[in-house]
Amino acid sequence: MSKLNEDMFDVRKIDRFLAEGEITPEQVQAHLDSLEDCSDNMETSAIQMVGHDRSRRAVHSEEGGQKEDEG
Repeated sequence: MSKLNEDMFDVRKIDRFLAEGEITPEQVQAHLDSLEDCSDNMETSAIQMVGHDRSRRAVHSEEGGQKEDEG
């Protein structure tokens, strides 16, 4: 097992390091437990979709461009 570093706990890489035996599930849990709780820093926001019509979908025309499909 190699020396642990912060990069080994990157969510994009963690599965690979686990599969290769570079880190253990216990080490992952210990790392997660050591992280600071930053939930007090969160902000809530509302999103409103404007001009979005789900009944339309883009389809490719035979000429290679896109057109809107009414169905």
